[in-house]
Amino acid sequence: MSTVIGAVLHEPLWDGTLAECPAWCPKEGDLLVVAAHPDDEVRGAGGLIHAWVARGGTVRVLSVSDGETLDPGCCALASARREELNEALRKLCPTHVAVTRLGMPLGKISQHCNRLRNALLSLASGGVTVVAPDERAGHPDQEAVGRVCVEFARARGIALARYGIGEYGIGPRPSDARESAARASEARWVKFVLTDEARRAKARAVQCFRARSESRRSRTVPSARAGRALEPGYEAFLV
Repeated sequence: MSTVIGAVLHEPLWDGTLAECPAWCPKEGDLLVVAAHPDDEVRGAGGLIHAWVARGGTVRVLSVSDGETLDPGCCALASARREELNEALRKLCPTHVAVTRLGMPLGKISQHCNRLRNALLSLASGGVTVVAPDERAGHPDQEAVGRVCVEFARARGIALARYGIGEYGIGPRPSDARESAARASEARWVKFVLTDEARRAKARAVQCFRARSESRRSRTVPSARAGRALEPGYEAFLV
């Protein structure tokens, strides 16, 4: 089993750090992208999703929570976020990406881990690679999902790729990524190189997630900062 911790690295410091890293690609087969919240899969692995579908591969998304309690004052938020994910995937990929939704309550995924394990049992088989959040992500939902996926993949010898999502979903700070690297045994940085079209598709997809930003008005990221997160021509993974 291969284990990968991934991140969209966006600060100038990392341009030099990753400039000499080798290119990397998942093994042949299907991808199962697991997300604790709608938009995690696009922000954490959108370039990979686009590229895999464009080359004829199969990608399925397992959306664990609809984010329905992110803003208690907005009763329609869960529905809005589900539709935003559908719209984002349409912009990300030229063909349909199937989404399986578990509808777990936000902030309480750790209380429903058996449901997630059962979903993985039904969806992850054969030569699939599971792409999941890092279990050290700093958010309880992402950590719970990551832990279940790690345990599942290790128990069954399934390839696992872990992506990192920092504050506002634009990748970890360099210090955070270094800490993850230091704690991973025999790890090395590699690059999943994105085409210009993959970068444009990911940018269009990220812009679909309006409900999340509107529900966090006081902490909304300026658009210029969000744009800089999409500038690198690669997504980096620790393998």
